[in-house]
Amino acid sequence: MTVHQLSGTDIGTIAPNCVLVAVDLSRTSLRAADYAAGLARRNGVGVVGVYVRQYSALVLANPGVTAYAQSAESEVAREAGEYLAESALRLGTACAFTVLEGPPAETIRNLARDLHVSALVVGASERLVHRWFGVGSLSARLARTAPCPVIVVP
Repeated sequence: MTVHQLSGTDIGTIAPNCVLVAVDLSRTSLRAADYAAGLARRNGVGVVGVYVRQYSALVLANPGVTAYAQSAESEVAREAGEYLAESALRLGTACAFTVLEGPPAETIRNLARDLHVSALVVGASERLVHRWFGVGSLSARLARTAPCPVIVVP
């Protein structure tokens, strides 16, 4: 697990009972990051952000594409971490951020379990089919399987 320390703290000093938020720079995940920082401040706990990388077999089969994808993902992860850190700093909340690899729902669920978080905040899916049927989205899978309350921010 790679941990990027932000705001002078790391995950070990914030967990347990922190608020975990998944951030990927989508509009809903940025709103979720702001909501999570506010929720953490109101409850007097820290906020931990996570960005999960998942590469397809097609990307991994081509070394040139893999290097480009890793570079692009690293930039997105860095920006996501900076956004969360700025949001937490504005509210005076301790913040940490980590980048993990694997299937997003499983990885986030396992991190929530390992950190004993008090809440998990995710952005709602922006895909129309997920809104119509409410299945298949990351937020729906986490709501069914997470070891803590899941807050889905529209």
